[in-house]
Amino acid sequence: MKIFLILTFYLIPGLVGSFDVIGYSGGSVMIYCTYNNTRGYNGYFCKGSAQQCVYLSPDVSTNTWDHKGRVSLFAYSGVLTVIYRDLSSEDAGLYMCGETGEWSHTIKLEVKTDPCCSAPTTVTNYLGQTVTISCSYPEEFQNKTKFFFKEKDQNYTEVIRTSESQKDRFSISDDRSSKVISVRIRDVREEDGGVYTCGVAREDGASNYETLFTKIHLQLTTPGSSAAITASICMVLLLIAALVFFIVIFKKRRGFTPLSGKKHISNKEVPAVVSDYEEIKPTRPENASADASSPANSSDKTLHSTVQPPKDQYLTYSTVSFQKNPDSPSDVNINISKEEPDMEYAIIKHHTGLE
Repeated sequence: MKIFLILTFYLIPGLVGSFDVIGYSGGSVMIYCTYNNTRGYNGYFCKGSAQQCVYLSPDVSTNTWDHKGRVSLFAYSGVLTVIYRDLSSEDAGLYMCGETGEWSHTIKLEVKTDPCCSAPTTVTNYLGQTVTISCSYPEEFQNKTKFFFKEKDQNYTEVIRTSESQKDRFSISDDRSSKVISVRIRDVREEDGGVYTCGVAREDGASNYETLFTKIHLQLTTPGSSAAITASICMVLLLIAALVFFIVIFKKRRGFTPLSGKKHISNKEVPAVVSDYEEIKPTRPENASADASSPANSSDKTLHSTVQPPKDQYLTYSTVSFQKNPDSPSDVNINISKEEPDMEYAIIKHHTGLE
């Protein structure tokens, strides 16, 4: 069937010739056909036969190919440009390109796969800086001219090619040993953002095509917006840290009851020295007499003294009283006092046998 179609194409008057086109899965191709629009014929691109066609002017000729929006036609300076997007292996086959009234070209489309032609990538950079975009190409195009396109409104605009090296703010280099082309954009601006595509070309007389692959999305931002996002994140982290700090402090204080009125000290807080005892032996005046059998000489005459904590912790009042004894010349009272906010009292008594 394919042989019959090719022979048919060559037998049609006005046929110019045929050429092969190589595309890559997921990529696109731009096919250029000669087109004389001065004769008033409509341009077309047909798949397989004239039964599935898309026309340059659909209002003049009815489209018969449901291409799902993947095919676009443009005419400029006697050239009909066909853009065929999102290729797959099912798209391989024979096509026709030209103008109605006479067949111009037959095209054999081959769709290949290659690791170089991967999924679209995204590059992010700041406005005013320099960005470098790199992409690989298939080995079979090593010696061909490479192009860098920008996609807009279903069309591709050439930005720079390897034969130019430098163009305005754009520069391009081709490392053939690694099969990588790199495009450098200085002082990037808002209008530089968008979708770019790397491609290679094959010149073949009056007819040629370009293979497009490795789509790159260039996203541009301002340093101020990035700083604002960073500041917002830092503020949120500080608020979280402060909240955690207050929660920890609150939990630590929950078990304590505020003190009111006089200060109270629990048993756990009282130093161990408050329960110390000291045994004090009484002494008699020289003129006092008592026999050994007197109750005053018994063990009941022991004086008990409560020793208080150091004066810098608790201030004490002490009263020393000696009870009247027939043998003692007089009663002696000793009072020691000192004003402090908190008071503890200790009483030392000398017990005699008279009680």
